[in-house]
Amino acid sequence: MFGGPKLDILYMTSMAKPPLPCFPGDGVLRGSLFAITGLGIKGVAEPRFAG
Repeated sequence: MFGGPKLDILYMTSMAKPPLPCFPGDGVLRGSLFAITGLGIKGVAEPRFAG
């Protein structure tokens, strides 16, 4: 999803299975929210839905 005042920030979430016992450090960032900037692209504004 794009957001920010200029719709130039890409927001992404992550998910993963619980870490395996042999790799306890895996999945440290699971469930995190990332804001990615500097891509040089923008999202498109969507009209708001009025119910």
